[in-house]
Amino acid sequence: MKNLFLIICTVSFLYSCNSTLPATSGEKVVAYGYQPLDPLPVDVKVGASIVDPLSKHNEILNALGDETMRLAIREIDGSGGATYGPAKIGYKGHSYEVIMDYMKFQTYPKLFRYSKNNDDVLLFDLVENIPAGVTAINGSTPLYVGIGLRLTVNITVNEGSIDLGNLFALGIAAQAKKVSGSLVVQSLGISGDKITGLIPMPSEISPTSIQNAIMALATIKSKIYDTDTKITPRTIGFYNSLGGGKNFLNSFINNCLKGNAIIQF
Repeated sequence: MKNLFLIICTVSFLYSCNSTLPATSGEKVVAYGYQPLDPLPVDVKVGASIVDPLSKHNEILNALGDETMRLAIREIDGSGGATYGPAKIGYKGHSYEVIMDYMKFQTYPKLFRYSKNNDDVLLFDLVENIPAGVTAINGSTPLYVGIGLRLTVNITVNEGSIDLGNLFALGIAAQAKKVSGSLVVQSLGISGDKITGLIPMPSEISPTSIQNAIMALATIKSKIYDTDTKITPRTIGFYNSLGGGKNFLNSFINNCLKGNAIIQF
């Protein structure tokens, strides 16, 4: 049964990576959507008390009732800034970051305040940063809180154009020297002795390295419910319906760090 489950998990990862993931209903009508975050801390509460998440392995997994795989693409400009958006095709001379996330999560509402200038450009989400004379706007956005697995491909397109939503196409293009870059595999809130040994250290982007990374992630996914796997929930990403550049994202992250998201039993 374990081998069958691993095969099913691997096929699921391979299928998802071999095609462009569909947009959500929201992403079809706005220019923004899922935005991954570097893992941020989460508090696990039983009643009013914060508890050690390692003591609540099964309870946490049972509380994370949603599972999905999402694809996020952002273009990196010459100054090092990056903007997520709907672009799915990469062009010569441009650099991109492509992130595929598997998430087992629940949604936590994040409340904040922000402001816009006369050109409708998002300025701030921190109350104390909003200058006098600027009207603050109340807003909220869903944080995705739980555990996950992340595959990140950073590339520069050297020749022609490339389908950014197809990871195997990126591997083939890298093998043909049409793109160059790096591959990163990451677990999000999943750890343990057996997990550490499964994280690959790819040295290049190629169809083989991408396939090996996906198979490793599928194996890790199959071990989530093992009792010796350590589960420590994280804030993994959020749904961005506002837009805003890197200044907004930095202030949004700072705002998140001022009060951890909560998983409550």
